[in-house]
Amino acid sequence: MDSIEAIAQRMDNAHQWLVDTLKEHGAGDYAEEIAQYYIKEKIVKRDLHVNSYKFLHGAFLDSDVIERAVELVKRKEC
Repeated sequence: MDSIEAIAQRMDNAHQWLVDTLKEHGAGDYAEEIAQYYIKEKIVKRDLHVNSYKFLHGAFLDSDVIERAVELVKRKEC
């Protein structure tokens, strides 16, 4: 595996970690959309050294915050 493929794999792993983490904290079927929103709004920052993302603040994983993010994503889908 060359270095570009390795970087791409780490990026994929980091994104999957973010989606899985959001699912574990209540995002359910909207985890992918919330992950995209968190990335776009720079709520999370990619850390390829450990194949994950870092949250700007742990409160973004609180259930009430994720519930609001789900509502936001639902409104954007309409």
